[in-house]
Amino acid sequence: MQESNDRIHTQGRRWRRQLRLLLTVLPLGFLWSATDVAAATGALMQLLGTVGCVSEDGTMGTCIDGHGLSGAGSVAVSPDGRYVYVASFGSTSSAVTTFSAVTTFTRSTTGVLSQLNGIAGCVSGMGDGVTCGKGRGLNGAVSVAVSPDGQHVYVASRDSNAVAIFRRDTTTGALTQLAGPAGCIAANGADGTCTRGTAMVGLRTVTVSRDGKSVYVGARDGDAVVVLARDPMTGALTQLSGPAGCVSETGTGGLCLDGHGLSGARGVAVSPDNRHVYVAAQNSNAVVSFGRDMTTGALTQLAGLAGCIAMKSDGVTCALGRGLQAPIHVEVSLDGQHVYVASRDSNAVAIFRRDTTTGALIQLAGLAGCIAENGDGGTCAVGAGLHEAVFLTVSLDGTNLYVASQISHAVATFSRNVVTGALTQLPGVAGCVSEDGSDDRIAKVCTDGKGLLGAIAVTVSPDGLNVYGASYLSNALAVFNRN
Repeated sequence: MQESNDRIHTQGRRWRRQLRLLLTVLPLGFLWSATDVAAATGALMQLLGTVGCVSEDGTMGTCIDGHGLSGAGSVAVSPDGRYVYVASFGSTSSAVTTFSAVTTFTRSTTGVLSQLNGIAGCVSGMGDGVTCGKGRGLNGAVSVAVSPDGQHVYVASRDSNAVAIFRRDTTTGALTQLAGPAGCIAANGADGTCTRGTAMVGLRTVTVSRDGKSVYVGARDGDAVVVLARDPMTGALTQLSGPAGCVSETGTGGLCLDGHGLSGARGVAVSPDNRHVYVAAQNSNAVVSFGRDMTTGALTQLAGLAGCIAMKSDGVTCALGRGLQAPIHVEVSLDGQHVYVASRDSNAVAIFRRDTTTGALIQLAGLAGCIAENGDGGTCAVGAGLHEAVFLTVSLDGTNLYVASQISHAVATFSRNVVTGALTQLPGVAGCVSEDGSDDRIAKVCTDGKGLLGAIAVTVSPDGLNVYGASYLSNALAVFNRN
């Protein structure tokens, strides 16, 4: 998920032009003082002292010292709110050894995180048996999800082309990988150590349906969404048989159903009613809509223009949308009324109304349909802290949306109109928290934070009290109180 890392130091001139535009259109009074942050509903305040972040090396004493966090790329909180899990795609235990891992933390009533001791706190493909247990199918771990019943944890790995499957101890939070090939499903079966899967190439996300029956995987390099049935008792995954086991851009030689708008498929979201699935496709610059069989989990792309909204429309297969250049992540609000998409190269969040009967999406009209760092050429409202927006999440109470942006090194905060779905960025510095209070280190427009370099994922705790952000350049997990 760090494809844009090599551009961080080459885009300064363009960002400066964009920031000048931002500052010319922001209303007077936008730049509130930090003391006003506490007055804004949904605003984030990083915990004080070292408990405000956990990092691979403690970040010179400013964070809690953890391990298995280098390249922290995804974070999930258990449904009971007691544990936090992080997938890291490039963790280091020494100057010469690099490995990927899934790490486990306890969460206190104040939101403070403490990594479990010993091998219970970390599972890695290169586990040394002391600091990390040894697992399979974890090379390049980029996404982690906890099942709704809290019994199992799933990790998607881009280099292993695999989904690793863990049983979760609901008392201690510790993870145990299922034995034998049941412990992972991979593109080539990982030489017999995993179950063999189809179209599982370059995985980027793993999502469990709300009814717990299905697991969906965004396979960026396979241009596909993979469909897996979940055994609720054991947590084991079985790909649906035949072409129903995946939908791809080309049909993958008949191995998958033939879809469209799926090139570079990444983020996958399931509607709360379990009736529809949405996929953000990076290379198609599109968000794709599917109907879901609520018994088998099989997907059927909606017919005609309803099946796809893209930056470029052919008038037949995809409708025209805005703010969708390189969409990375998609999420459905808990009320099922709206769908939100984070688009990296549009530096934007696109906003859609969802037809709860058909599943079709309609982008909100005018500037309300998207918010972008530079207004995206005047087609979107102007926001801050959105340079390369790559991940977003809606709070469970539906009142806020949070966005992780890897070039702004920030988490941006928006209030959400629960009726229309429209977003309004919180005013002044309450609108974002960044590594040093700046937007891409240009001007002070955000609250000053830490552990946010390369912010790439964000989630809200089930009780709504805390927000956690994963940052792959800081090798860290940032911890916030939510107002």
